[in-house]
Amino acid sequence: MDLLQSPWIPVRDHHGTGDFRLLTYRELLCEPGAWRLSLPRDDLELAALQLLVCLTQALFTPEDDEALFDLLDQPLDPAAFEHAIAEVLDWFQLDHPTQPFMQTRGVSAKEVTPIQKLLIGLPEGNNHAFFNAPGEVRALSAPIAAIALFHQASNCPSFGGGFQGSLRGGAPITVLVDAADLRLQVWSNVLTRPRLQRLLPSWQPDHARDRPTWVEPIAAQSTIQWNLIGVVRGLLWQPAHVELVATEPGPCDLLGIDAGPRYLGFRKEKFKFTVDGLWPHPHGAVETRAKAGKLEQRFTSFTTTAPAWTRLGELAIARQSAKGEGARPPLTVTQFGALEEEAPLRLLVGGYRNKQASVLERRHELITLGVGWNAVDTRLHQLVELGLRAKGALQNALRFAAQGKQKKGSHHKELPGLGNPALPSIAEQRFYSRTEPMILDTLADPTTFTDWRNARLRYIDRLARDCRPLFAQLTDPYAHNPALIPIIAWSRRILERDLKHLREE
Repeated sequence: MDLLQSPWIPVRDHHGTGDFRLLTYRELLCEPGAWRLSLPRDDLELAALQLLVCLTQALFTPEDDEALFDLLDQPLDPAAFEHAIAEVLDWFQLDHPTQPFMQTRGVSAKEVTPIQKLLIGLPEGNNHAFFNAPGEVRALSAPIAAIALFHQASNCPSFGGGFQGSLRGGAPITVLVDAADLRLQVWSNVLTRPRLQRLLPSWQPDHARDRPTWVEPIAAQSTIQWNLIGVVRGLLWQPAHVELVATEPGPCDLLGIDAGPRYLGFRKEKFKFTVDGLWPHPHGAVETRAKAGKLEQRFTSFTTTAPAWTRLGELAIARQSAKGEGARPPLTVTQFGALEEEAPLRLLVGGYRNKQASVLERRHELITLGVGWNAVDTRLHQLVELGLRAKGALQNALRFAAQGKQKKGSHHKELPGLGNPALPSIAEQRFYSRTEPMILDTLADPTTFTDWRNARLRYIDRLARDCRPLFAQLTDPYAHNPALIPIIAWSRRILERDLKHLREE
């Protein structure tokens, strides 16, 4: 299979109701049609879109904003497509004899790893199983194998000890801009050349020097300076030595494609090198924090169970403190904000919460920000902060209720607590579950950022209305004990005081 010329992109019409088909890359970019990706897993859909964005960025970087608007308005000229791929025709073949896409030929391994291990989050070997079982996926078709190879290399934890991870760390958050159909989704996330060169000042679009790792392999035990990694090499970075194992054609899992080779497993081997510095990948947000007197940068990731809206301060708007700490949003988001100042922003957000190589949770969702989301930078930050402070007020009141009031002097009365130290953490999870639909609706509302004063007060009132019944749910089971009624009443007063402070400020 050749990603540049073979049919491999799984799509339906843009309503998602038409017949399933495999589209060629040329058809996607050069022919009219409104398509949407169609895969059985949301994380694979986001990975397939990201792969298409990376291919397009590598081969068709627009010269300037005007050229990008032209590509958004109408399909790419077929002659321009053929000219651009002419130099790299042997780079993107999944079964190339010497340099297969995202692989290394001649991998030395004692045994073949089952192909299910390539699909992040599915159990294999001793991994814990939730709803999936080891061996559930036995064979992958070439399109899914190509997407999974890219996804594993770009967005997932490494295979374990001795294996390198992606340029963005173990399980980074990926953020892309959504659009009406697949072709527009791709071009909406492709950066113009001036923006790329501000990101990587020494980069030049030269395929003789900027080649992917499977064409120009990384030297073992080498140290690579981040600024020497080009756009093609960085976007299509493969840090691992892996090699697919194919067998005769036949039916495959997931897409059910019954053509071409089936991939039943892959070989992998440990391979070490070092990247000095942080390559500025355009599909993730970068946090800057002070540690031991020095500023350190890293890509954002999901480290807690908090929903994605709590990270919008980093994912959409740049911020920086006087000490240099702050966050830089994905450059795809920054570019959209500069080109579409009067448009709402639809973000595709995906990532995993992991513990080393094990995935604890999958996060893949769509978040919409209404018109004016970036007109005044502090407004989005305020909405996130107000939500978190309302949660904190609820937790603080329940923490007080759980602990009770202790004697400090003769004029202070001791009040017994509810005795359940888990109440604040239970409240946190219920707060997120109850308020998330309201918070997402507020973010998407076209009046939120334009009628700011009234929208802010409505938002605070709605947060308060959600906090009060949550407090009641968690304390009412204790109200049958007359000795606990005073501490519940006192805690409720603390909650009301803190919620009132939100409104007054």
